[in-house]
Amino acid sequence: MRRRLMAALSAAVMMAGLVVGQGSAQAATTGWVYISFPTWLANCESGGRVTAIQAYTDYWSTNWDTGDDLVYGKVALGQRNKIIATVFCSKWPAGYYRYVARTDVVPTRNNQTLWVGPAGWSRN
Repeated sequence: MRRRLMAALSAAVMMAGLVVGQGSAQAATTGWVYISFPTWLANCESGGRVTAIQAYTDYWSTNWDTGDDLVYGKVALGQRNKIIATVFCSKWPAGYYRYVARTDVVPTRNNQTLWVGPAGWSRN
C-alpha cells in the first residue's frame, strides 16, 4: 500500500513538474503605428483619393476614420500583423468604396509609418 502511494505521489510530482516546466508563451510587445493607404500602392485605382478608412489589426480596429488616408493603429512589434481594410475613395462628383485585401506587415518600432495597399506594403 505504501509503495502504491509513493508511486502515485511520484507520478503526480513528475506531472506537476512537466506542466510547470513548460514555458508559457511570452506576450508580444505592442506599439502604435501610422497606417497609410496611399494611391501609389493601388488604393483608388479608378481615380480619386482615400478620404475614409475602416481598418482592423490583430489588436485594434476603427469604424470609418475620415478626413485623410491615415490611421493610428495598435500592433505587435517585430511580428507579423494582419491588416484588413476598406477605404472610401473620393472622386468628383461622389466616390466609391474599395476593399484592401488582407495584408501581413511587420512593424519594427513605435510610431513607425506603414504604407498599405493592394500593390503591397512598405515601412519607413
